[in-house]
Amino acid sequence: MSRSVFLSLFFLLAVTPLTIAPASAFDWDYKGSLGEGKHGHYVPPVSNPFLNETPFITTEVRLLYIYNNFPNNILTPGLGALGGGNLVFLGTQFRVAVSDRLGLIVNKFGYADFNLKVPNRSDFGLTNISLGLKYVLWSDTDQDALVTLGATYEIPSGTLKSGSVNVLQLQGDGNGFITPFVTAVKRYYKFSVQAMLSSKITLDQDRNASWFNYALHMDYKILPDFFPLVEFNGFTPINDPRQNQLKFEGIDLFSIGGADPQPVVTFASGARYKFDDNVMAGLV
Repeated sequence: MSRSVFLSLFFLLAVTPLTIAPASAFDWDYKGSLGEGKHGHYVPPVSNPFLNETPFITTEVRLLYIYNNFPNNILTPGLGALGGGNLVFLGTQFRVAVSDRLGLIVNKFGYADFNLKVPNRSDFGLTNISLGLKYVLWSDTDQDALVTLGATYEIPSGTLKSGSVNVLQLQGDGNGFITPFVTAVKRYYKFSVQAMLSSKITLDQDRNASWFNYALHMDYKILPDFFPLVEFNGFTPINDPRQNQLKFEGIDLFSIGGADPQPVVTFASGARYKFDDNVMAGLV
């Protein structure tokens, strides 16, 4: 089994005036869903950052660190034994609230260090860029509930690959992905639950796999600023691109066009801590 560690650090700007432009110039509401008279409980997911989008409209900068360990016993047709290794991702996400219902998203932007123990199979490069919009369909501050609809487009702009012979183009391949999603949250006293459904649809089915995704996040407030959480994520392949004979996929971070991608389910536990109104961190 592979092991992953996700670390997420927020600089949440939704509750303070921004200096990037006067509010009167665009008449934007940078506080979005949060602030006085709006929603106050904001504990977003950690372990599925590219596909599990929070229903809240926020203005924030999110720093991401992901470590993923590869098993030692992976056998790949034409490539031999991969011999284990790891992948490290360092990236940033941006969100800007246009109003309390409309938000702009850049949820994938960064670098990945792909390391395998076999020679000439490692690389360091840019990941694709993913950006989009989300819109609140229904909001009830009295019930502490939100339902949001949105979509992103992943631009095939990355440079990450594996190998100079029998190259696996991990990023920058195909025509990108469109990911529509619906996400909702409901709070019950100190307990909060968020659910998400989405579909990551490739625009080049001969080179990349499409996925149906679902996620569940639950957190509980045990201290004023400390929120233990558990998360469940599922990924089900829709097509078999058969670009190569590999029987696994990168799913959310990268795509390799394997011939027989398998369903994947992940479980994560950890916590978020809110340092103040503007800074939050999470680890699972």
